[in-house]
Amino acid sequence: MTRRQAIFLAAKIVFAAAVLGWLFHKVDVERVWISVRDARRGPVALGVMLCLFTVAIAGWRWQQLLRLFQITLPLRQLLCIVQVGQFFMMFLPGPVGDDLTRMLYIARLAPGRIGEACTSVLLDRCIGLASVLVVATLCIPWQWNVLSTSRQTYWFALAILVAGAVVCSFGAIFFLAGHPTHRWFENRLRSLPAHSLRDEIARIWGLLCANKAVLARVIVAAMTTQLFLCVLFYLAGRSVGIAAPFAVWFTFVPIVLAANALPITFAGLGVREYLLVLFLGVIAQIESERALAASFVAFSMLLVVCLFGGLLYVFYRPKAQGRSGETGEGRAT
Repeated sequence: MTRRQAIFLAAKIVFAAAVLGWLFHKVDVERVWISVRDARRGPVALGVMLCLFTVAIAGWRWQQLLRLFQITLPLRQLLCIVQVGQFFMMFLPGPVGDDLTRMLYIARLAPGRIGEACTSVLLDRCIGLASVLVVATLCIPWQWNVLSTSRQTYWFALAILVAGAVVCSFGAIFFLAGHPTHRWFENRLRSLPAHSLRDEIARIWGLLCANKAVLARVIVAAMTTQLFLCVLFYLAGRSVGIAAPFAVWFTFVPIVLAANALPITFAGLGVREYLLVLFLGVIAQIESERALAASFVAFSMLLVVCLFGGLLYVFYRPKAQGRSGETGEGRAT
């Protein structure tokens, strides 16, 4: 780890600790602990299974993107890699632990297609972030009065709206524009100084334009994942006795997920808790202690799945494949 990375990680931990310390100062910590300790096991178990299902969706999404580059890998192998990536996303310093883990594994499984395989990881990351922004953008108008109460949340909401508008505009142009527009963009790329990277970007752009249906399915799957994460927070709330209907959770949880995607804290700690206390208190009149407990239960569900990925990391050994990029089944030993 470089000095800059160490400073960045320390800053994130300090920020998370400061926010949590401020929240604990405002609440009865004993009541928070009692709510977490006495959380109903049924909703928690359902939430963990739902987390595992989102991992399965992530593996399927990645498989579809790999096929754009004619890289065929069994879904079982990709599910193992995605699950291991969840562990490093939670515990590896830096914001790209999941992506780096996937790239390291895929480089071994498709040694002759490393550049294209790693590009699929970056594409999947971009689609995932875009889906978070789009869903959050749809929710912000419903919660604008809440978000505009403080300067920090106001600018945060405005930034999401701008970013979401850019993503939606680009998506509309990409999916609705015809062949001439795509050709124009490719010609602009070709007009840049000759370079292997330029040619590779132009080729990838051509593949994406020729496989819009596949991209649309991947985007729908990514947005479905956001919906399932909303259900996860709803189950966490039910486990600690919050009876607010799911429709209420759906109006603000995507905003929380978008905030968690920002690399300003460690594993979303602090930001997630602050926003849940804010939204549940204003929208559903839920006391801060119960809202904070719901956040910790949701984090615990995610943590269980991430720790399972760590266990899989110990035992999973992917087979090195031939240079063609077409593989057989790997195995978990």
